[in-house]
Amino acid sequence: MEITLKDIQNNLQTLPKELFQNVNDYISSLKFQNSAKKENLLKEDWADSLTSDQKKSVERGIDDIKNGRTLSHEEAKKKIREYIKEATK
Repeated sequence: MEITLKDIQNNLQTLPKELFQNVNDYISSLKFQNSAKKENLLKEDWADSLTSDQKKSVERGIDDIKNGRTLSHEEAKKKIREYIKEATK
């Protein structure tokens, strides 16, 4: 089944607003990857194209790891399930 723009719009309408930035960042990343493939620019470091917010997020993640603020895979899945359950009430 082919995904249409309408399918994506429908999904976005049910997405919590606090996730819009993540979606937009991902779309920007996909656009960059696609244009890089077309221009054969994949030799460049993809990290150079990160936004300042994305770089800050990576730094926070690194800090979390260094300071033991991590979850196991099972714990993360549980938290995600709980979040989705609460968000869809």
